[in-house]
Amino acid sequence: MEDQRAASDLTLRLDELAAGLADPDCDLDDLAEIEEELIAARRRELIPYVEGHLAAAVEAGDWYARHVLARILAETAGHASLAALLRAYSRNLGDDQDSLSTTLHVLAKEDPAATREILLPCAVGNDEDLRRAAIWLLGFVPEPSDLNLLAHAAQDSDEGIRSTVVGTLGSHGTEPDAIDLLLNLLDDPSPQVRISALSSLGFLQQPRTLGKIRLLANDDNPRVRAWVAITLGHFPAQKPADAATAAVLDQLEVDADPYVRDQAAEARQPKPLRG
Repeated sequence: MEDQRAASDLTLRLDELAAGLADPDCDLDDLAEIEEELIAARRRELIPYVEGHLAAAVEAGDWYARHVLARILAETAGHASLAALLRAYSRNLGDDQDSLSTTLHVLAKEDPAATREILLPCAVGNDEDLRRAAIWLLGFVPEPSDLNLLAHAAQDSDEGIRSTVVGTLGSHGTEPDAIDLLLNLLDDPSPQVRISALSSLGFLQQPRTLGKIRLLANDDNPRVRAWVAITLGHFPAQKPADAATAAVLDQLEVDADPYVRDQAAEARQPKPLRG
């Protein structure tokens, strides 16, 4: 009986917290006290109630309430909260979501197999926001079998999904098929996707990608041309010097755009040796 009463009291405290989070005049210190009380209790009976309040906060567009309630849910339910947290994370409410994104990838790595069972259906579903979030999180629990899914997603009409694919491909390292997909994304109609692909290729430093990277020195978008210089600067200097890369940097150093010129000059600077 006492146990039931305690759970009932905590449910009321959760309701009080949710109401306070929706009230712009509520005292944040009082809310923080309730938040810590609920986290310390770790009562699994509260999980469906926390999930309900979290979904309502997301629907209302309240990023701070999402932050607070997601923390309570993660601390209470652990990996079992992953699906609900992913749904909450997938909605753009205007905040950076650093805390929630960290929570998600930490939980994902706790049980990669179970995580993938949750993510794979979402990554091919009809909800674009959820699909984008699932593809992002797959990058923390990658498997070679994901490459077919990523190849399909790389053709998606949504630029955000294609950009997310770039980051997830980077988690596959120097897998040849992943590199090929990144090279294909250098032809993407979105400048931001092309920039993301250049960034990943610069990190991976695969010599066979240099020819395609250099071609983008003639891109119509100056930010893309700047990223060509940045990317080339990530590659280790070759001895003898790579004449084709040197010629591209010569071209970019006299580009009409000052930012492109600056990045080309920076790309020629000696890089510290990696330890």
